Parts: sequence; C-alpha cells; structure tokens
Amino acid sequence: MGSGIRAEVSLPAGAPSPFEGIVDGSAPIYSVARSTPDGAEGAVVFEFVADADLSVPEGVEVVFDYGAKAAYRFETPWSAESPFAVLDRHRLPTSETTIRDGRLLVTFHATDLPTLRSVLDSFRESSSDMQVLRLLQSSSTPEESDLVTVDRSELTERQREVLTAAYDAGYFDHPKGANAGEVAESLGIDRSTFSEHIAAAQRKLLSTLLD
Repeated sequence: MGSGIRAEVSLPAGAPSPFEGIVDGSAPIYSVARSTPDGAEGAVVFEFVADADLSVPEGVEVVFDYGAKAAYRFETPWSAESPFAVLDRHRLPTSETTIRDGRLLVTFHATDLPTLRSVLDSFRESSSDMQVLRLLQSSSTPEESDLVTVDRSELTERQREVLTAAYDAGYFDHPKGANAGEVAESLGIDRSTFSEHIAAAQRKLLSTLLD
C-alpha cells in the first residue's frame, strides 16, 4: 500500500471556482466531472448532478433527467487560478467534488507531503479563504493499518490562526524563516501567548497522529 495523503479542502464556491455565476452555493451539487476537449488552456466542460428544479443561467443545459435530480452541463474558459487547474499542474485528479453549504469541497490524493504542501500553497495564493477540512495518511507497508485522520475542528480558531501565521512565516522550516518573537509580533500578541497557542495546537495534533 502506498504512503499517500488523502486531502479534503474547502474553497469558496465563487471565483476562482469555475462555478462562479453558475450556482450560488445555496443548493448542494454532486458528482462533478470535467473534461478539457480543447487542450490544457482551452475551454473546460463541467457536468454535475443537482435538484431537477435548480435555477441555472443561460448556457447551462440539462443533459439527463433523473426525475427529482438532473445532470447539468456547462462550458467555461480555462483559468490558471481555478482549483482544478492547480491540481492539473500537479498531475493530480480530483477524487470527489461537491458544493455544500455555499462551499466547494474538493478531495484529492497527494503522493507525498511536499506535493500536498505545494497544492495547498497554490490554493491559498488564489483564495485566502481556503480551509483544510481533513487529511488522511495511509501506511507505507501492506502489513500495517495506519490510517490517521487529522480534523482541524479540534483546534480553536485562534490556534488555527497562530499555526497558519507560523507556517506562512517559515517558523517550522529548517533553518527557521522567522522566530517566535517575530511571528508573535505579526499577530499582535506577546511571545509567551504565541508559545502557549503553538504548544496547545501541536499537542492536539500530535495526540491524534501518535495515538
């Protein structure tokens, strides 16, 4: 069994999502599929399943009627900032795509941690409102069952804010891109408060990973 990472990411349903102007995010959509008939930087065709009475703009057609549900299709220009284009650049297909509660939820499998970091950094560059909902890492040996779920909801909003600032500043890099005092200053808190938040967040995450 491989040692990849399954990631579930939440993004705005609007731009840079290709669903901007197609759906408002209030109604759930499922089974999103896409194709690029004109090449990597041509038009992109999307299909999705939603309620049969979904209100859609002109240019979105119903291609199959299931009764209570219907399959819809639309074409949109390729965009380099689209989350799907980001995954394409990393040669990663989407495993699952839905829109729920006004958010675009994308699930994919990264082959390793550097690839995952690169994808998440690219998502964050085009959408500061990107959220990592879940990470699931598989075992590298077939004899072991070592699936680990990391749920960000276990962290407080402040702990997530401090972790994100520390990560973005290079606090966890070697050598460090910023020290504790510098990150604390950027957050407007003192060093001891920063250390408390980091320690509490790391303790929660490590207890999940090492349990």
